[in-house]
Amino acid sequence: MTTAAASAAPAVRLRPVVAVLAAAGLVGILSQALLIPLLGDLPARLDVGGEAASWAMTVCLVAAAVATPVSGRLADIVGRKRVLVCCLVATTLGSVLCASGGSYPLLLAGRALQGASSAVIPLGISALAEIAVGVGLQRGAALISATMGIGTAGGVAFSGLVAAVADWTVVFWVAAGLGLLVTAAVVVVLPSHAPADRASDRASRRARFDGIGCVLLSVGLTAALLAVTNGGRWGWAGAPTMGCAAGGLLVLAGWWRWERRTTDPLVDLDSATEPRMALVQSASVLAGVAMFTHVLVLPVLLQHPVDGSAAGVLVAGLCLVPAGVAMMLAAPLGSWLVERRGARWALAAGLVCSSTGYAASAATASWPAAVVAASVVIGVGIGLSFATLPFLVVRLTAPAAVGAANGLNTLMRMIGASVSSAVIGALLAVQAGSAAGYALAYGWGAVAAAVGALLAARLPKDL
Repeated sequence: MTTAAASAAPAVRLRPVVAVLAAAGLVGILSQALLIPLLGDLPARLDVGGEAASWAMTVCLVAAAVATPVSGRLADIVGRKRVLVCCLVATTLGSVLCASGGSYPLLLAGRALQGASSAVIPLGISALAEIAVGVGLQRGAALISATMGIGTAGGVAFSGLVAAVADWTVVFWVAAGLGLLVTAAVVVVLPSHAPADRASDRASRRARFDGIGCVLLSVGLTAALLAVTNGGRWGWAGAPTMGCAAGGLLVLAGWWRWERRTTDPLVDLDSATEPRMALVQSASVLAGVAMFTHVLVLPVLLQHPVDGSAAGVLVAGLCLVPAGVAMMLAAPLGSWLVERRGARWALAAGLVCSSTGYAASAATASWPAAVVAASVVIGVGIGLSFATLPFLVVRLTAPAAVGAANGLNTLMRMIGASVSSAVIGALLAVQAGSAAGYALAYGWGAVAAAVGALLAARLPKDL
């Protein structure tokens, strides 16, 4: 950010802005996670097959993968507050459609709109970067980013609790109400534009939106993610999986070539492939693996333990909460580590912590209580790493391109989550309900986090 921006930043009261942006991120992630405990009941409630019900998650993931980088670039061009509000409105409307109940097409349409919620956190961090600098930006970005963890855990637990005592559509009506509240709060509290930035980003506002790049990226990501998320059902060597994978990669290769040639690219590939940023984005993929391995494996382990009685959906969801709270509480610690030791060591420390927790979980997979306790260590590590990643992205990006860069970073974490989902699904399918299967799944998380820590350690010392 410019010197003028730095001098003007204190004119804005940061605490209310950070609180509202964190609340928006929390509601956005919560909206996505609400359906997870309900998937098993959807076929009976909507009179559809199990594979059709799973599309309610797939369509949200695909929409999120497309919306996140596209909205980031749009925010750099037309304004971050404007695009943030649009994403919150889309998320709220999606919750209303899901809450309408009884209609499978309406549920799919609502989940597609809820995919826009994935852009809320990176847009919030980008909006904060317009009005905050230094420690204020670092701490605020850490808190906003940490809402991803508590939002996922809280959404699963809340949905399971409400569904146990009321109609399943109630959870989406609550999400819609919360969406309206945070949308209004963003409109009122968030400045429309950072005054000192009006001159510095005029070039960005004159840029044209890369429509061709948007279409190519959307088609390529959709096809590739369909292959990853449905490979277990279709068969990894089956024609649909191979066709989607090959077609998606081919289109993404064409997108890459187009982005290199166009004057106003959707994603600045020169910046994204710069060695330091490439390390950050690669570590982000592995951080995404680390986070979602825990979210995916723990409920399955509790509902299908190696020994002892199985837990219900509600108890399994509540057992995700300690790790989610640990993620949130670790955010200030991550900010403190960045100030004292630098961002690269904060990121490395977080991923080492997650790897240690996963190794402990793999060793104690036969004792659910021990796994839940180890999940707190995993949560602390994820909180540290997720608090550090957006700060690194902002640090390495020109102010006018922060929106697109943060969107790309979130996309990298989502890709990690999708890959993790596919790997864990395959592992648990082969070793269902066994200590070996759970150990392999947690071992996968441990290895991914450890490799991410090694990448973080390779970042320059001045970060």
